[in-house]
Amino acid sequence: MPVQLTTALRVVGTSLFALAVLGGILAAYVTGYQFIHTEKHYLSFGLYGAILGLHLLIQSLFAFLEHRRMRRAGRPLKLPSPLRRSVALCIAAYQEDPDYLRKCLRSAQRIAFPDLKVVMVVDGNRQEDTYMLDIFHEVLGGTEQAGFFVWRSNFHEAGEGETEASLQEGMDRVRNVVRASTFSCIMQKWGGKREVMYTAFKALGDSVDYIQVCDSDTVLDPACTIEMLRVLEEDPQVGGVGGDVQAAS
Repeated sequence: MPVQLTTALRVVGTSLFALAVLGGILAAYVTGYQFIHTEKHYLSFGLYGAILGLHLLIQSLFAFLEHRRMRRAGRPLKLPSPLRRSVALCIAAYQEDPDYLRKCLRSAQRIAFPDLKVVMVVDGNRQEDTYMLDIFHEVLGGTEQAGFFVWRSNFHEAGEGETEASLQEGMDRVRNVVRASTFSCIMQKWGGKREVMYTAFKALGDSVDYIQVCDSDTVLDPACTIEMLRVLEEDPQVGGVGGDVQAAS
């Protein structure tokens, strides 16, 4: 069966299923039909809850089947040689718990991917933010491949005392540090998470094939980059991949 036809059938089937679930939920909500309830309706279980429960069950079933398929035995933990690609991992950090940040950086260090570039951008450049740069040095900064830069500005807002010339110089310095270092840390003027991501993407430009992102409290599986890249490379219709994220116990 052609790929385009398969994709079209999937879209139609998913849309019909979504409409059926939505219609059922609306009907259940309007009718208010209840299967069981206590005498004064403190507790009840009705059609609305049954449909939501069925929806959750179906989602869980397909997630389980996909999870098992992705982790099936014997799957090699590497990409074929012709599919070698360059990847940068961008970590967004903002007033992170020191222990979480250490775990995140150590897990990034253990990722089984050749020549992975790690870029940590700290959203803040004040004195109270410098502990994150210290942790970066502690975990990843012990080699000549590591670089850092404390920037008074960001790409959209100049810091105090910045001139047009010094702002441009700072932008160039950020790009040079990120592109020349395997591990880099940029501390910049506070601007929010979008500004942090913008800095990483702008600095990397087209120097890598793919960009992977995570927060600074994320512990990454050693196979995460290879598994996500495998999905992107196997299907040209896929433009982005999300990881299997679980809450830490």
